[in-house]
Amino acid sequence: MCNESRLTQTCRCGGEMTIHMHTLIYKAKVKIASVPVFMCRSCFHYEPHPAVKRDLSLVIQELGSQPQRYSFSFAERNEWASVLNDAFITFKGEDCDLEQIVQEAMSDRIDLLLDLFRIASKAADPEWMGEIESRLLMLICHTASKVS
Repeated sequence: MCNESRLTQTCRCGGEMTIHMHTLIYKAKVKIASVPVFMCRSCFHYEPHPAVKRDLSLVIQELGSQPQRYSFSFAERNEWASVLNDAFITFKGEDCDLEQIVQEAMSDRIDLLLDLFRIASKAADPEWMGEIESRLLMLICHTASKVS
């Protein structure tokens, strides 16, 4: 998972796939908003970003085969999707370097989580510390692959 922080990839048709935040519909009942997906500009094929496939699969398993009508944001359940969603809100199609904006958003989120971890540690709250640690681990791999 550590080398899955790319924002573009090549499609099986040879076209360029770029990252977008997409709403997926599951079983025609559940709307899952803010899912990072790659979409091909040539054939319009799309697929979830590799960094979120595992968590998206777990969410779908939780919903089961007969889900009730429901709508939620995947960015609330996946730290990297949340950072990416925030970066897209900041980016808003401006003439900017999206990768730089994503890296800055990631750095800001890691700093925030480290501050929260320090507070949880001082409060001696192992459950909170564990939650923050798992959120940090979702992001660390994405930043480690950018350090050369």
